[in-house]
Amino acid sequence: MHVKLLFFICTFLSALPFWAQVQLRGLSFWNEPTLDIYQIENQLSQQKKWLQRVTPDSMGIFNAQLELQQITTLQICGTNKCALLYAQPKGRYLIELPEVEQQTFYNQDQQEVELLFYQLDTNDINYRILGFEAWMDNYVADIYQLKDIRSNEFILKVLAFKAETAMVYGEESNTFLRDYIKYSVGLTIDNFSVIGGPSKDDKYNFYLQTDSVDYQQPKLIEYAQLFYENYDSQVDQKVRNAIDIALQTSSLDALTKALQQDPYIYNASWAEFVALELILECEQSNRLQKELALELLLNLSKNAQQQKLREAAAYFWAVKSKLSNGQTWSKTYVEKQLGLRLAPNQYIYLHHYIPGNQKCIAEMAALKRLAERYKNKVQIITFVEADATWTTADKKAFEGANWQRLELPKTATLWQQLGWESSPAYMLLDPQLKVLYLDALGPLPNARTQTIDLIFSQLFQN
Repeated sequence: MHVKLLFFICTFLSALPFWAQVQLRGLSFWNEPTLDIYQIENQLSQQKKWLQRVTPDSMGIFNAQLELQQITTLQICGTNKCALLYAQPKGRYLIELPEVEQQTFYNQDQQEVELLFYQLDTNDINYRILGFEAWMDNYVADIYQLKDIRSNEFILKVLAFKAETAMVYGEESNTFLRDYIKYSVGLTIDNFSVIGGPSKDDKYNFYLQTDSVDYQQPKLIEYAQLFYENYDSQVDQKVRNAIDIALQTSSLDALTKALQQDPYIYNASWAEFVALELILECEQSNRLQKELALELLLNLSKNAQQQKLREAAAYFWAVKSKLSNGQTWSKTYVEKQLGLRLAPNQYIYLHHYIPGNQKCIAEMAALKRLAERYKNKVQIITFVEADATWTTADKKAFEGANWQRLELPKTATLWQQLGWESSPAYMLLDPQLKVLYLDALGPLPNARTQTIDLIFSQLFQN
């Protein structure tokens, strides 16, 4: 392993070009044929934006060049594990993805692995963050035993650390680093429960009186989520009653107005942040019906003041509304938001079509025959990506297909809701829009010579 690392470091010095915006060279011990690099633009939703796929060579070495205009949170992911780093424009990174023991994780899809840096520039954001965190961790470890036995001395040492931090970083021009350190102190040093520590007023005044919410700053979002956790239980009775009424009537305007009555919510942007957290918490604990939560999330995704909150709300809406067997699709959403016309008392057969896909084209003739056979009992609706290139074969295949076709942008959250990973694909709903088959049979025989006619014959045997 040491010989491999030495070779890796030596080749790094000569192999990387100097013109790329961000240069990344890595050594992976993950035994993965490919690795994906993602950008996390929104720390609230943690939604990943795919940037690039790299293929480690026989020694595990891989390279990437990224165009980044500002400090960005990146994740490098394999099948079931990810490693995180911050990348700054024109940064050069030599990293190792260390071998880790295989473990079973019940509460998360991917294991978070701490990557290793080599020859990191002392001015790099990662170097400075790691240096600060090591200093703070060591300081806390040295004074922690005083917290319960000599609390006055503990508070004095905490104040001394904060004063030294302000002296070292007070004039820091890198706003990402400055805010990262500020909220790291809030989450650690200022979060001890001790007599003489900062009050709720102190914390709010110093940390949360900002005109807008920086959704790219991980520590600010983490701090705000902790401060406003289960917030409806912390407000006075009048505000809590107003919050409850707003939630149960699915009124976003009433909810944000109720929250702004609380002295610890600075403005409408923060009220929308707390509203989103409350909606998610109440839906998770079954204090709010899922359909009401989805309506509020959809409203936030369209009307929130800050774009990043709209994006987060849209993401959570898509996650919460992803269809599953037995779930009922919102008729209001289908008719009003998607603009689809639903025929009364008919089953709904959703169809995913990709223009140019030969299998999709080949199934259209059978699908048209199916539509004719069940024209008074089954309504077919085709979903297709907007701006797709339609071939002559596609256009010919759809001749005579007299049913609704909905074209959606590739980025539309509805694709996440439907969850289709291939095409052609089908989904069957009953007349009340309850999902009967999430992965329904198609009009052509599968490997077991079954078609959707098998299901329809059972449904319509009477």
